[in-house]
Amino acid sequence: MNKKLVSGIVFFIFCVIVSFGIQLKSSTLYNQAVAKIDQVEISNNQQEISATKMNGKDKGDTVHLTADYRKNELDTVDYSKGEQVFYSHNKVDEKKRDGYVFFMIASLLFTLIFVGGKSGVTTFISVVLNSAALFLIVNVYRSYTNISLVIFTAIYTVLSIAITLFLIDGIKKDSLQKFFATFLTVFSAFFICLIAMEFYQDEGLRFEDMGVLTRPYRPIFLSGLLVGAIGASLDTVVSVVSTLEEIERKNPAVTLNQLVRSGKRVGQDVSSTMVNVLICSYFSSAIPMMLVYLHNGWLFGETVSMLLSLEVVRVLCGGFGILLSIPFSLLFFQISRRGVRQ
Repeated sequence: MNKKLVSGIVFFIFCVIVSFGIQLKSSTLYNQAVAKIDQVEISNNQQEISATKMNGKDKGDTVHLTADYRKNELDTVDYSKGEQVFYSHNKVDEKKRDGYVFFMIASLLFTLIFVGGKSGVTTFISVVLNSAALFLIVNVYRSYTNISLVIFTAIYTVLSIAITLFLIDGIKKDSLQKFFATFLTVFSAFFICLIAMEFYQDEGLRFEDMGVLTRPYRPIFLSGLLVGAIGASLDTVVSVVSTLEEIERKNPAVTLNQLVRSGKRVGQDVSSTMVNVLICSYFSSAIPMMLVYLHNGWLFGETVSMLLSLEVVRVLCGGFGILLSIPFSLLFFQISRRGVRQ
């Protein structure tokens, strides 16, 4: 049997064992009270729970807990015998899931390493660093609310692109061309949407869902547009440029004109699927609320206008990012290949 496959099986079994160990035995490591459910009874929209304490001085004692209950589980959780929960003041706070979280993270890391090797590890690290950078930017904005969030997000955009590309590829000519292509693509797509919103004065956009914000809603929406354009643009740029680099590596005799034509065909194929991915990703979250509105007598056009106007702009921004990334990728690829026979 392949050594890599054997290592994968062993690691998977190890992750399962460790995950169950964490889930079952880590209760004593928490300061918050943890209990294991022994019995659950539902009465008058409330779950009456009998459980055993898993930590603290009175570990092993029985405790009576309560939790709200709704059959559709819209804003409540249905608890079952054998599950562990955090609680305070005899009321359940949430389920204990640390073992399952460990298993998911370990499985993701293993898959990245198994499929991508060294680049898989750097991909995982880049995801962690990008997430940390985003949380840091948002946290800093809380202390400097007099500065527009768009400025902070623009800084994060540059950092995110740099972290993703330079960590995976290193700082070299190929990664620099991807960086500048992605940078120009993201900001070009963003400014196209911004100019259109300014020209039409946000007509047709329904910001009601953002009404709970205590900050001006428009800069926050624009910041979301900018962040949303990163993934789509970066993916397309890397797909096009990396494909051309691989063709060039396998066939050194290929001409620059042939590479550009191949890049156009790759870009066309990638863009068609990526735009559909954007539509499915953004619109899918609105389906539950669309059903609620339609079943309460709203007209279809009114429902779409209310729930999807902002999503349409997000799709357009991402779509512009995907489409613009093709010419920008080919432009910087050609610049970096000056002197190569045409």
